[in-house]
Amino acid sequence: MKTSKLIITALLGFFINAASAENFSAGIKYASDYFYRGALKSSEAVQSSVGFSTSGGGIDFSAGAFTNQAVDSGADTYILSAGASKSFADDLLSVYGGVNHVEDVAGVAVLEAQVSLGLNWHLSPTVNVYRDLDDALYTYELVLGHDFDLKAFTLGLNGSVGHTDVTSSVDNTYYTVGASATRALSDSADLELGVVHVDSDTLSNEYVFEVGVSLRF
Repeated sequence: MKTSKLIITALLGFFINAASAENFSAGIKYASDYFYRGALKSSEAVQSSVGFSTSGGGIDFSAGAFTNQAVDSGADTYILSAGASKSFADDLLSVYGGVNHVEDVAGVAVLEAQVSLGLNWHLSPTVNVYRDLDDALYTYELVLGHDFDLKAFTLGLNGSVGHTDVTSSVDNTYYTVGASATRALSDSADLELGVVHVDSDTLSNEYVFEVGVSLRF
């Protein structure tokens, strides 16, 4: 528990120092449902996020905050994350390491480490590995995606498959396939419409519809 408190304190300190970051982003969206690693967390929700990034010594540093506020039923969720990444082989391979603090109003809080490997290649494959620092539970993900510039808007296609340890004796495998249409409103603002199909061991053929605005500073 003491170790977790120290990591959370360091994470908050990272956010405070991020006030001098070079790049800022923020966004707000409406989602018809909110799924987290194949599990339904809430029905209709308003989601907001903010991110910071900077670089130094050939390393990129980033921090972010996300919240899902249930409109009707379900639990509100809060996620804080911070980490660093470095590219290799002329930016063909990127390696990321960081920590995430995930908490919902039901009283469940998880502090986890994350390691990600990404390829700047066809479909931008990325492998994510998460480890719960308290209970030694793991989540493994493979994420694929590609954007198409259609002039009027950008079409994004993505998919993922993951396997997560819910408890030491219960696990869940999940799949997502999604599409989005993004159109620039200005040099620093985008409008995005999206739909995501979600399937897992605990649910079947669910669809999420999203609409939101993102900003860059």
